[in-house]
Amino acid sequence: MSGTDRTSPAPTAQDVALAERLAALAGEALSGPTAQVADQLRAHTAHIALLDRQAPVVSAVLSMCRAAAERWQAGGYGHFSVARHMPSVAPALSSLLQAAVDGDADPQLHDRVGRACAASAEDAHKLIAISAGVHALLEAGPRRFPAENVAEPIDPRRLPDLRARLISAQQGKPAVNRLAIALFENTGTLVPFLNSADDAARVLLAQENDRLAKARLYHVDEEMTEAAIRKAERGRKGPLAPHRVPARRGFIAFGKPLVRTVPEGEERPADVVAVSWGPWAADFTHAPGHLRPTPVAGPRQPFWRWFGPDGVRHIEAFDGRERPTWWLTFWARPTHAIPGVPPLMADNETTTGATETPGPMRIGTTDEVSHVVYACWDFITQEQVTKRPITQQRVQPRKPTDLRRDRRKGVEDDSAVHLVTLRGRRLQPSGSAPAVPAPNGRTLDYRQVIAEYDRSHCMNPHLHRDDPDKELHHHEEITVIEHVRGPDGAPMRPTKESRTVHQLTAEVATDAG
Repeated sequence: MSGTDRTSPAPTAQDVALAERLAALAGEALSGPTAQVADQLRAHTAHIALLDRQAPVVSAVLSMCRAAAERWQAGGYGHFSVARHMPSVAPALSSLLQAAVDGDADPQLHDRVGRACAASAEDAHKLIAISAGVHALLEAGPRRFPAENVAEPIDPRRLPDLRARLISAQQGKPAVNRLAIALFENTGTLVPFLNSADDAARVLLAQENDRLAKARLYHVDEEMTEAAIRKAERGRKGPLAPHRVPARRGFIAFGKPLVRTVPEGEERPADVVAVSWGPWAADFTHAPGHLRPTPVAGPRQPFWRWFGPDGVRHIEAFDGRERPTWWLTFWARPTHAIPGVPPLMADNETTTGATETPGPMRIGTTDEVSHVVYACWDFITQEQVTKRPITQQRVQPRKPTDLRRDRRKGVEDDSAVHLVTLRGRRLQPSGSAPAVPAPNGRTLDYRQVIAEYDRSHCMNPHLHRDDPDKELHHHEEITVIEHVRGPDGAPMRPTKESRTVHQLTAEVATDAG
């Protein structure tokens, strides 16, 4: 068939039926590849390739691809690239399929399909199978693209780029559409009370972008993450305070993904790998000027609604000055990669106010993650309230060229990454641990592992007895991490107070053997 040949005839009802059957088989092969489905698919494509009307059948499949591509883009998944998602396809066929998916006004498209099918039975077989595969991928959606390393922690070197991608991804209509659909399905926790889901999505995205753009970047290593988890399990005794929050706006990436507990039989949510926070007020400071809250019956007008396990709670307007409140967004890696979307998604959110003492950690909820964040805050700011800091920071600056690129994407922070680690590494009895003086002047002739614990630290000991109600002074909660007390070279004495002494002594016995 040459370029001067007449255009291929339009697909008939039989051609469309064959195309639909082919696409259905391709979808079954993708969702659950079995030998039977694969044999049916090969037999069906081979049968159509031998027909005189294979070009109209392929034209019908390409029309179905175009319709599926429109639904793909309407879902906010961006542009579907045949070359990227199906890299093994030959460039000539990839170009042909891409033209069909994009809906290009190519009057010779049917002729190109006819020539490709007429070149050889093998080429026709490939074109039919690949066209059906493109349609099946578009119909299946992003779930057909499994995310790699779902539970892998964030590389601190890539944290500034990741933050910039999150900001860019939350700007524009696709992001509004995705969030509006989620809000319409009642998947939000804290939602502004507005006339439409689109308006509510715009408010939430504007506030989150403000938090991300000005956030100080932190990366806590695996050992500190484990210590924060242990502290969260012990529970916090005192209230939160603004001076125990390391930055007004921040973004913490954990060196170990946080796995939440779920009841048996329920699906486990994605692991949280990062948390962002910032000041929050029940207002519309970052919303477009045309947005107004929805009036409701009654003497009061709620601006926000909280959808919790106990029902809906109305939150009245406040500016956050008298009672500082922080908004926490939990970021998780999606179980399936979405083309054009960063490898993190907002999993859930919560708020916490100053002077509030977090209650017991509720297992199976985002409250688990919140308590870990509070513990990280306490660790980082402990050096401000006591002479016994337990963390050390190393700042990883951003290159000027990369910083200018961040500025163009809306980042206002300096993009430096604060690498936070525990100052006192877990000591091994076989090592040369520094001697810790014994209290009350006693001299120890043994070494002892002191388990990690929290204690209330008085900020003004002179008023401790004269001010029992703590009206003139206050206490701060600090953590003493696990350490070895006693002189170097002394024998290790197991004690019931230590939670790791049995493990340590077992290691000593192994080394001695």
